Amino acid sequence: MKYLFILLLMAFGFSSCLKQSIADAMLEEKNGPAASMSYKVNGTPVSITIQNADKQDRNNPTLACLKTNFYNLQAVGNFGEFTFNFFTDSLTVGHYLYPTRYGNMFFISNNNVNLFVNSPTDSMSFNVTSYDNGHISGNFTGVLTPLKSAGVVDIYGAPSSVHITEGSFKNVPVFY
Repeated sequence: MKYLFILLLMAFGFSSCLKQSIADAMLEEKNGPAASMSYKVNGTPVSITIQNADKQDRNNPTLACLKTNFYNLQAVGNFGEFTFNFFTDSLTVGHYLYPTRYGNMFFISNNNVNLFVNSPTDSMSFNVTSYDNGHISGNFTGVLTPLKSAGVVDIYGAPSSVHITEGSFKNVPVFY
């Protein structure tokens, strides 16, 4: 009996050393992981975190990667919106690049300014570093040009004047 009491006391002691309580771990598993994305636009930080990211409306998610004929990573927040198209039919861990030679493409709306790959020195570069259990994580950088005025002939601002740095995304759900 004495040994059983000591064993129970040790089990209680070790369980109190856990970083997360058993109840919290069970709730997290039930609700799913949080998804996050952060980056800097010319040094100004932008971030978005979605708790319980797997439970988002799949037709209008806040932060997700949607599969159609290709994969579209998108985020919407108080900063504006973000989008990146992975032009592949099977997203895998690896490097994805969108250079200007592929054509003019919108990527970010930040504080009501739309940013494009437009100038010859513009590009967006993504690394998917993990793709586990239907979630992707990785990092990205880019050089973009602001759109000043949209019309019959679009007017762009200073070429390659917007730098996207320190970009990262974590546990972003992939919806099929």
